[in-house]
Amino acid sequence: MKKIISILIFSMFFAAGVKAENLSNFDLENMSYEDILGDGLSGSIAEPVLSAIAPASPADEKEWTVMVYANAKDGLRYSQVWQMFDMKKIGSTDKVNVVIESGMPIKDVNGVASTMTVRMALGDGADSQYIDQCIKEFFEMGEGAIEHSVFKPFEDDIVERKKNEDMGDWKNIANFTKWAKTNYPAKRYAFIIYGHGNGFFDKKKQEQPDKGISLDMQTGNYVTLPEFTSLMKETGKVDLLIMQSCLMQMAEVVYQVKNYVDVAVGSSELMWSVGYDFEMMLKTLNSNPNISSEVLGRLLADSYIERTKAYKLSGHASVISSSKFPGFVNKLNNWVDATISADNKNSIDEGVKNVIRFDFFGLTLSTTSEVARNFSLSGDLYDFVEIVTEQLPRNTPEQKIARQKGRELMDYISRDLVYEYVYIGESKTECDFGRAHGLSLHVPPLKMPFGSMEGFENSIETLYWDLPFASETKWGAFLKWAYEEK
Repeated sequence: MKKIISILIFSMFFAAGVKAENLSNFDLENMSYEDILGDGLSGSIAEPVLSAIAPASPADEKEWTVMVYANAKDGLRYSQVWQMFDMKKIGSTDKVNVVIESGMPIKDVNGVASTMTVRMALGDGADSQYIDQCIKEFFEMGEGAIEHSVFKPFEDDIVERKKNEDMGDWKNIANFTKWAKTNYPAKRYAFIIYGHGNGFFDKKKQEQPDKGISLDMQTGNYVTLPEFTSLMKETGKVDLLIMQSCLMQMAEVVYQVKNYVDVAVGSSELMWSVGYDFEMMLKTLNSNPNISSEVLGRLLADSYIERTKAYKLSGHASVISSSKFPGFVNKLNNWVDATISADNKNSIDEGVKNVIRFDFFGLTLSTTSEVARNFSLSGDLYDFVEIVTEQLPRNTPEQKIARQKGRELMDYISRDLVYEYVYIGESKTECDFGRAHGLSLHVPPLKMPFGSMEGFENSIETLYWDLPFASETKWGAFLKWAYEEK
């Protein structure tokens, strides 16, 4: 048990990992499929022995359907199975459906391993003591592919199995969410995306990216930001989007899906895979199905901080209300216009140098916090505006207006847009989380990754300036003005 807890807590981020030599600091990112599946890759690959039932006919509408899409073909499989067990304690009820699609390496009774995607509709909850014993036995199995016996508590819940499905293909994710909504309808929906994330940075797919939204470590495919919009458009409206992924609580990301999501829960920093407390979430939905999406999001964010605190870690999470985006964009655009009119780039330079930054490439896991700060692509928006506002002189009417617009923008972020921001400790770049306010965005780095702007832009799948947030708000124009002489 202690060995696996060590894996989960001290080695498992939803971002790049460090090289390791043994199980206690298991290399979760650089481990190849040959490492995970071992000799089972040679010869023919048999499908794991798992019971399956026919897809359910459309059920009666319930209060909630919780949809979980878990891309766990690498080391994330440990915490994903753990969370599946926790959800099974509650299961589906007369008020709440729980449907899961999970991809991971699984070993059959003959010891042959293959990567499987298992679609489940959880039935009744299981006895907590029985599930706790299953968790204990699972933790004692050690590294490698997941033993088929792990699925025993779910044998009546499995609806479909597929081998080697590309879980980084947004169309496959949309297929799952549409299936879930059709067969398990509800008045309200929560959509949990479990897997790697990389904020706005879409690395070239042909270069086998090592991070990205729902990165499939087997195929190298992932969901780009434009594809994220397509996914949510196909999925339709959800009340709550829960991103158990690194770096996803960015203005560029949430803006991309704001028309399809009422409330978004996530983190601007690398996330520990202890994740959110979904057992608590299901208990809450059953006891109070009329709970607001914002309050439910707050409970989830709180649960992540409680888990990080329990293991003496640091982290932060926030809850963002999409309905507040029009007001936010108005305040942001007013601030940009006023700041450009004030024409004081020294204050901008101070913001760029001193804003709380987040580890964008997992650099702190393999090098130093200082290096991570230098190459970080993202910073907290509130903190950036606060620094620029404080450094701006009061010598001209334009500068006084810019300071006023800065205060108005900060007030709107903290009082309206971000419903809840919770944290403990410091960022991976050794900045106090207390300075942040739960929404990051692209603040170009102190040192350009890939050597130059040309090298940087040649390395990405989605050009930053083509993102809706950059083109539909004035943030893109602000960056071009602020950096035109750099």
